[in-house]
Amino acid sequence: MPGISQWGLTDGMKLARTVGRHLSDRQTYSPQEFIEAAEKAAREQPNEWVIWFTLGDKYQATGQYVQSLQACKRCVELRPNDIRSAYALATAYNILTRASWTTIEPHITALTAFLGTQGIDKFSPRQSELALAEADMVIDTAAAQAMRWFERALQLNPDASSLAQIRQDLGTLYQRFPHLQS
Repeated sequence: MPGISQWGLTDGMKLARTVGRHLSDRQTYSPQEFIEAAEKAAREQPNEWVIWFTLGDKYQATGQYVQSLQACKRCVELRPNDIRSAYALATAYNILTRASWTTIEPHITALTAFLGTQGIDKFSPRQSELALAEADMVIDTAAAQAMRWFERALQLNPDASSLAQIRQDLGTLYQRFPHLQS
């Protein structure tokens, strides 16, 4: 969730304190170990926004799209007027729309520029198709929700770099799903 996930000092300290105590080694851990530690912390402190935000991001990074969507919905419940919550939820829905890609080839360049070569295989249309089925959702519903939450993020006064990213994400959705524009 680039450009949006800038941490306040307080959020960073809360994350380190709540999740960190569940990590056996705070210096070296796998993404799955971090997720397990964060899930434990979330059970202990279910209203701690920073835990849910981080879970949404880590689930997404590991291809657990439905879990990411659920965590991001919790972020919005806890902080409905926080741009990071709205953007995280929009991004979680947007990832599900990748099921409509007929091939990953046209998107390799953009993803490589955004992420480097690491993790490109995580963005397969098939993985998004499976997540849509698990979430009992169709692509148009995911796209409409992504648009809704990107539009909400725009209402929350983003900084210049965030504004550019949100507009780009929203513009791409409008191009891919013109029939859903209101």
